[in-house]
Amino acid sequence: MSRVLLFISLRAKYPNDYIFVMLFVMRFLFLFFICPSVLFSLTFHDYPILSPLRLEYTKAYAKRHYGLDSYHLIDPKMIVIHYTAIGTLSNSLLAFKAAEASLARSKLRYFGELNVGCHYVVALDGAVYSLLPTTVMGRHIVGYNHVSIGIENVASEATHLRDVQLDVNIELIRYLLKKHPTIEYLIGHYEYMMKRYPHFALRRQLDEGYEAPIKIDPGFVFMRKLRDRLRQEHQIVLKK
Repeated sequence: MSRVLLFISLRAKYPNDYIFVMLFVMRFLFLFFICPSVLFSLTFHDYPILSPLRLEYTKAYAKRHYGLDSYHLIDPKMIVIHYTAIGTLSNSLLAFKAAEASLARSKLRYFGELNVGCHYVVALDGAVYSLLPTTVMGRHIVGYNHVSIGIENVASEATHLRDVQLDVNIELIRYLLKKHPTIEYLIGHYEYMMKRYPHFALRRQLDEGYEAPIKIDPGFVFMRKLRDRLRQEHQIVLKK
């Protein structure tokens, strides 16, 4: 509204200066329609899933799969984008809440009692929920939890992801790059086993019986848009 009032006052003050006014309008349209992410200011909603039990399970998981006697995520190298495969925010958050994996997920439990967990969840309306500190490992991607920060987007499938979630993912990535300058890689979950990509050199999996499942999230289209906009609007290019 303040921008509109400013435009009106400028037009009244400079009735014949159409070039000046048109430049103002073009900048206004660019900000709102071509480059909307620059208007975003991240607000984090706390939904802490950290507990002494989760830390205990995380440490045991890290020891078993990465040979690390710690639950700490030190100098993260990669951001991994997911969708939850769950259609609502409440059920998505609930899936991460417990420290211990459900008995119904027998295969997951076989390779560690630690429940799945990520660092952020982005709701359908763009609200960002903070679940884990970015200094603590999650369990969101086989082979890379020791080097990665996980962002989950609420959606039951790729076609349900929304533009506002894309906008927020961009701002969240920019925020994380400032917070953790060690980050060099950005991948979609479906890309994690692509050996031709540079990120594969970071993979560590001591328990070779833990098969890497096929993943499809968040989808090629979402990742293409995400990378294109990061490059075009913010000159950010991260390795795959």
